[in-house]
Amino acid sequence: MQKYIRNIYRGVWTVLVGMRVTIRQFFEPEVTHQYPYEHDYEKKRNVREIPKGYRGQLYNRVEDCIGCKKCEMICPVDCITITATKLPKGEQLWDSMNVVHFKDGREVIGIIEGSEKVKPGEAFTVTNITSRQGPQVVADRFEASNDAARVQTFSTDEVARIVTRNRVVFYLDRFDIDMSLCMYCGLCTEVCPTECLTMMDSLEGIEYSKFDRTELIFPFANQEMYGEEDVEEPAAAG
Repeated sequence: MQKYIRNIYRGVWTVLVGMRVTIRQFFEPEVTHQYPYEHDYEKKRNVREIPKGYRGQLYNRVEDCIGCKKCEMICPVDCITITATKLPKGEQLWDSMNVVHFKDGREVIGIIEGSEKVKPGEAFTVTNITSRQGPQVVADRFEASNDAARVQTFSTDEVARIVTRNRVVFYLDRFDIDMSLCMYCGLCTEVCPTECLTMMDSLEGIEYSKFDRTELIFPFANQEMYGEEDVEEPAAAG
């Protein structure tokens, strides 16, 4: 009989202990956020900084894409689709930009004034400096920028390597990336000769969830940067 009463006592006691924790938490502020409608978690101090080199969403700096299709060919899951039209022989649109990698991990994207073959120990100037992601104005690369913020001079002693400019001889009719298929291996970014294809290591590289899977297909081809008249001639020549 005593054992029976003791078991009842223990059962009631454990329920009360659990309810004490539950009731205490009932009056605490909410910790659940209705993602993706709410992003309050970004304000919390325990959110860690996204490390450089994080493999997030693929982004193509399409103005520097030369249409070589190396990324499409190496992709293990065929998440990249490219359709391009080549210009007549001897013609080109513009040159891709230089990417200067420094020994301390920094990188600068712009146009190296003069020859790309900088000599050791000498200084060189990079103009029309731009960012990894975001739209660019193609006309900016034809003439040196007068904006002092977009012009910098560096020493070759700081440089680890320089990505040389490449001739852009293709009109990109289509450059689609299906992020619902992407396996984040990064192979496509490694073979890109102009390093225009990158994986975003910012919050935008993580925050791209959609309710419809078809919305995870991101188109990067931009016909406006060619101009209407320029697009028709190669198509007729094709």
